[in-house]
Amino acid sequence: MTSISARRLRLATALAAASAVLLTSCSSADQSEEAATETITVDTDFGQVTVPAEPQAAMGFYTTDVDMLITMGYPLAKTQPIRDDWDTFPSFFPQDALEGIEGFHNYPEFNLEKILEVGPDFILNGLGYETDLHDKLTPIAPTYTYNGFDGGDWRDKFLTVAKDLGREEQAQGWLDDYHARIAETKKELEAQGVAPVVADISFWDGEVSIGCYSISCLVFKDLGLEISPLADGDGDGEPDNTGRTLSMEQLGQLADIDVIFTGVSEDGSGLITEEEALQANPLWTALPFVANGEVHPYNYEMSYGSPSGQDALLEIIHEALLG
Repeated sequence: MTSISARRLRLATALAAASAVLLTSCSSADQSEEAATETITVDTDFGQVTVPAEPQAAMGFYTTDVDMLITMGYPLAKTQPIRDDWDTFPSFFPQDALEGIEGFHNYPEFNLEKILEVGPDFILNGLGYETDLHDKLTPIAPTYTYNGFDGGDWRDKFLTVAKDLGREEQAQGWLDDYHARIAETKKELEAQGVAPVVADISFWDGEVSIGCYSISCLVFKDLGLEISPLADGDGDGEPDNTGRTLSMEQLGQLADIDVIFTGVSEDGSGLITEEEALQANPLWTALPFVANGEVHPYNYEMSYGSPSGQDALLEIIHEALLG
């Protein structure tokens, strides 16, 4: 009798435990289903949009959008867009968050068929300057569209997007960390008396361009560095994305610049000092930043503005100026 009673007791205990697990599983499933059906409705430049509060397969329409989604803590769809001239995601993106994520070409030619095939449950689209794109994406998945390339500070747009989507804490956390690194670097620059005149310079179609087309000028300003006045294209006293274009005969005007930063491809090719036309120009080779080896490349994909790009460019500038 004792043996039978013991077996009955063990059976009753096992059944109770199984019931508890089942109830917990059901509760978790109910909670997950409830979270998946919760939505956020916000007013945007493209009208009122309703998107899931907790999507499980978010897609960034442009690579900067992918980086923002990662920073805001979204689970990514297993396939994400990359530029047509890239084979993978930029190396300065958080690679752990991209583990197992495949890329497909989506810029400058848009591949809406592939997006439909992937089946995201939320799309973040920063190419709002393509005014008809939003209405093409919304039939595929709920889409939040904004113009991340209007010449303004991309961080302002990022914080607005994050606030609208209920992810302000994550975005602000990144910004606070960035500002902390800026403060540390500024202290180092001041302590070592490093105060160069800096510029972002590129070479295209036989001319040298200087301006604030890239986010490099945002980092320059954050660090309190003096930006060459040639970057002020409209003459209002502030560097801007209009900038200045110089012919090969005008390169002597760059003589007051101490250090330049310039965009290159992911593999490092396309460095401005490798341009044969410039190598043959004595005005260029005599410039102090050329003669002193103060030409510093950065991945041109950083130019377009995203959390990882801003962090990476800060590191490049820190290394260039402080070693």
